[in-house]
Amino acid sequence: MERKPVLDYPDVSFIDEMTMEDIQCYYLETMKDKYKELTGRELVMCEADPVRLTAYANCLMLYQIAQYADRAGKMALLKYSYGDYLENIGALKGVSRMLGAAAKTRLRFILSGKRQGITLIPAGTRVTASDGVYFHTLDTLEIPGGSMAGEVNAECREIGEKGNGYQPGALKVLVDPVPYVDKVENVTMTEGGADLESDENLAERIYLAPSSWSTAGPDDAYRYWVRTFDPAVEDVRIGSSIPGEVDICFTLQGGQLPDDTMIAELERYLQNEEIRPLTDHINVHAPQAVKYEIEIVYYINKSDRAKASLISEQVQTAVQEYALWQKARIGRDINPDQLRKLIISAGAKRLEIRSPVFFRISQESIALHDGDAVVIYGGVEDD
Repeated sequence: MERKPVLDYPDVSFIDEMTMEDIQCYYLETMKDKYKELTGRELVMCEADPVRLTAYANCLMLYQIAQYADRAGKMALLKYSYGDYLENIGALKGVSRMLGAAAKTRLRFILSGKRQGITLIPAGTRVTASDGVYFHTLDTLEIPGGSMAGEVNAECREIGEKGNGYQPGALKVLVDPVPYVDKVENVTMTEGGADLESDENLAERIYLAPSSWSTAGPDDAYRYWVRTFDPAVEDVRIGSSIPGEVDICFTLQGGQLPDDTMIAELERYLQNEEIRPLTDHINVHAPQAVKYEIEIVYYINKSDRAKASLISEQVQTAVQEYALWQKARIGRDINPDQLRKLIISAGAKRLEIRSPVFFRISQESIALHDGDAVVIYGGVEDD
């Protein structure tokens, strides 16, 4: 049976969905009943009666107390919990919030000339793009005699997303001079950096935690360990077409595809004997990219002519939201109806979608927008 997402569980209320009006009605009726019981007379209060106004003030306080009580109950439930409350739920299952991760890349060191002996690049050698963000090598690199270059893994010295996004060749300033090294450069884009783990990701890991209490085997167990590997992981797909063969594909925050360096590190991480069953062969890879284009023409109502500029901005934002939505999940079909929904909600009367068209993709593929979106304003039409 497929696991139900946390947010799909029923909503609950610890105050039976009580509203402010419910409290006011109950409070005033109770006042009137008690007054009649004590005096034998009906209590009559006009709208401006000080007694009624005092009662309303008391009701406001009671409603706030009820809201605190409702929140206190919900903080013990995974669906609603957040912040420190969520971390305390995680403590019951041995799961703590990850502090973040440093961005990673691969560096190539190039010598000024061939040498007979081995050239050592010490672990911890720093490089930068001259912007105050530094990366350092994780291992000692040995460039054999007769070779001109060698590569080694490196990571940012600071945790967080700030280390992401450096294109190949951007990290080219050698901070710690090494004899015989002429230049250095990153050969892969830096990625994998993540800030403090989000409540959403932490809640998902807490939900998956029971599956990890034995060696991984069920889908959820592998999913838990992949998410634990790096908080930058956004989505994971687990599959097995052959007994003993486990296929794992994953994406990073924002639908970014992992590079070979991060794939290799995850694969090595999953080889831990406390994670991988002895008979499992693990194959980690990035999802296959399925490219699509966006080209639309939208129209607005004549009555909204004065808001044309605002609607135009909202439509552009809706297009960006669609591209992010499309790549947020592996295996999500290319669905232009979602684009239509977002743009109509942005204020358009109607639109013509020239691209994309609906396309069903495999469970190990991801839809990625290719190029710039073509968004054409078609003008106004009668309402």
